[in-house]
Amino acid sequence: MLLAACSTSQEIKRPDGSSEYDIQCGAATGWDICYSKANEVCPGGYQDLSKDGGFNRKELHILCKR
Repeated sequence: MLLAACSTSQEIKRPDGSSEYDIQCGAATGWDICYSKANEVCPGGYQDLSKDGGFNRKELHILCKR
């Protein structure tokens, strides 16, 4: 099993009914893994809201396009 390529996503519902997603990837992964997950979660496209890389994680916050 390859843990370095793992990523998770959490849906956050906005008051207007749209969905934001918090995508978390391991620090050992490249940003391409996070962006692949973003494309999987929002196949119609998305807007980057924030991007943060820390010592032990990478985090991408996106808004799916309608």
